[in-house]
Amino acid sequence: MADKAGDIERQDDTVDDRDESTVTFLNGKSGGNEKDSKVLIGKEYHEKSCLTKDELAQFENDPFWKRLRLALFALFWVAWILMLLSAIIIILLAPRCPHRAKMSWWQQDVIYKVDVAAFLDSNEDGHGDLEGVFAKLDYFSQIGVKTLWLTPMFPTSHSFDRSDATDFMAIDERFGNVDQLRRLAKQMNKIGMHLIIDLVPNHSSKNHSWFQKSVKREGDFANYYVWHSGKENATGAPPNNWTNHKGASAWTFNEERKQFYLHQLDTDQPDLNYHDAKLKEEMAEIIRFWLAAGVDGIHISHPKYLVECPGFMEDHSTTFFNGTFRLLSEWRDIFDSVAEKTSRPRLLITDADGDLTKAVNYYGFDGKDGAHVVISQQLQQLNDKTTAMDISAWVTTWDRDVPHGRQKAWALGSGDTSRIATRMGSQRNTRVDLMNMMQMLLPGTPILYYGDEIGMEDITKSELDSAGKSSEWPFARSRSPMQWTGQSNAGFSKANTSMLYLPVHSNYPSINVETEFADGRGVSHLEFLAELTKLRNKESFLFGDIYTIATSDTVLAFVREAHGFEGFLVVINFGTGAETISFNRNNPNLVPAKATVQLTTPNLQASDLQKDNVVTTQIHLEAGRGVVLKWPGKEQKRLID
Repeated sequence: MADKAGDIERQDDTVDDRDESTVTFLNGKSGGNEKDSKVLIGKEYHEKSCLTKDELAQFENDPFWKRLRLALFALFWVAWILMLLSAIIIILLAPRCPHRAKMSWWQQDVIYKVDVAAFLDSNEDGHGDLEGVFAKLDYFSQIGVKTLWLTPMFPTSHSFDRSDATDFMAIDERFGNVDQLRRLAKQMNKIGMHLIIDLVPNHSSKNHSWFQKSVKREGDFANYYVWHSGKENATGAPPNNWTNHKGASAWTFNEERKQFYLHQLDTDQPDLNYHDAKLKEEMAEIIRFWLAAGVDGIHISHPKYLVECPGFMEDHSTTFFNGTFRLLSEWRDIFDSVAEKTSRPRLLITDADGDLTKAVNYYGFDGKDGAHVVISQQLQQLNDKTTAMDISAWVTTWDRDVPHGRQKAWALGSGDTSRIATRMGSQRNTRVDLMNMMQMLLPGTPILYYGDEIGMEDITKSELDSAGKSSEWPFARSRSPMQWTGQSNAGFSKANTSMLYLPVHSNYPSINVETEFADGRGVSHLEFLAELTKLRNKESFLFGDIYTIATSDTVLAFVREAHGFEGFLVVINFGTGAETISFNRNNPNLVPAKATVQLTTPNLQASDLQKDNVVTTQIHLEAGRGVVLKWPGKEQKRLID
């Protein structure tokens, strides 16, 4: 017990040392029901009340608290106004994101022109076809091409250029059918590509049912073509002295109808009469038909011949008549209407064939829009004798003549001229990369002709003679089958060689796509092209200005720059000797003192140009080389001398 008492005593002492509080049970006892008990801690319990209303009123009216409240209120609004002003100043002074122009697909894409007959034969009949194009869609993605332009595929009288249609709403069975075209267009649209077809609306074949009915004067068809009885009091004389593209009379007498018909191209290609309302509506329906089939654009060939002077006056030009420009505007309305209904932009594209000062009217006339894109054919004149000054003049002229805001296009090759590699002569191998660099980086849409990307050359007359195709010279020279591999028929067809529509060029074992992509050969023409198409996606190349710099007969240089974006200097040495050029010294406001290398042609050797900082006052460039230099975008637009 003593021990227990001692323990209790020690516990009490501990409690006393820790806290002097007492515990009091209210309404309960220590041994009873303590459910309703309250515990009071402390030596005594008392309630503390809050301030009364009168006491709060005293504080409210106290001068000190009134001044404090006013000071805090004023401070809040001063701080708020200062923050607002700071935000406005930051918005006004902070660097702004440069304006990026809204662009349509034809302004961004590289267009690749496919001669369907020459591209790939899928059914071993010796002719390329639509299924062959379908099979090679992956190839285009490898080289950065997103738009294909297919040459004419209409049933024809078998003229080599296939421009004399016997049916404008069908496809020659050698190439496939309309359903296959729809399938191709659908797949291309699915993978982000676009399809353009070629339409030659100036004329038809003499074997077209329209012409045969027109000869017989059947109903509306009687006026579908341009007919004339000839000069009065001059039996057998044509209506006037108009000539065709070969310089001969543009008129041929039809014995059955007893009238002359107009043909500005060949006698088997009678001109359609666009002064006739029924014919115009017929062609409008043809355009709607192909757009409904899923094509994204239509190329109008030979536009300058479309509409003639209705008065048949002597010595009057038969080309670039105002009616042609108005007709293109009417067709543009169709494209815009279909685009609006389908929510898919559609392209009307044509060629600047002939007088450029007149061809710019293809873009629009009398306040109405015409073609979206007009292709300059000046670069198709380029050969191994062409100087850099010549090219600079062509580029400057076309850039100046095209109305502001309209899309230009450039084509180095076509089926109507020699291939660019052949035109370059002995320097063809190095010139392929230089030509691609120039075309890809000029302002506007670049158009690649099939095979030019690997340096394909013209087939020779002797090769045609050996294949029994002598009659096709010279039209066939740049239309030989695509060279895919070094295997039989260049991988174009598994048919017997004698069945090919044209012979394959004899150099196909060394010049072909497969060899271009082979490992271990360094950067090939195709790989360099892929780099160029990627570079072209930079803003300054897509929508920036161009400033050509006259340097010499052998060096072409131009600056591409969009306000606020990186600037670029493209320098190409077309000559046979090295050149040293000063850019910043002669153009201090155009080219900065230092720049970095963006891209060089594969044949450029290690030199100062390989360094990060290139001094533009002294650039040394070997023959057959090209380089692209870049510098950061500036906030203020450069002053151009």
